[in-house]
Amino acid sequence: MEPFKFKKLEIEQEGNWLKRLLTSPHFKKTVLYAVIGAFIGYVLFIIEQDAVKLIFWSDTAMQNVLMGLAFGVFITNSPCARGKC
Repeated sequence: MEPFKFKKLEIEQEGNWLKRLLTSPHFKKTVLYAVIGAFIGYVLFIIEQDAVKLIFWSDTAMQNVLMGLAFGVFITNSPCARGKC
């Protein structure tokens, strides 16, 4: 009877998790949509102001930007966006 012969499995390290996360296409898409959502939130803040009294930043602007950012993240990470509806 002949002994078992095994091939050596060579596994290369893939790098650290942070580098893999930052270079993944899904992460890049999420960041892009979040930035676009934040920009749209800020534009809506500017549009809803009075033309006489322009304020470029306030608590309302922060709320609009954060809401747009949240929508951008939700659009790319919702179950339907990932094909799991």
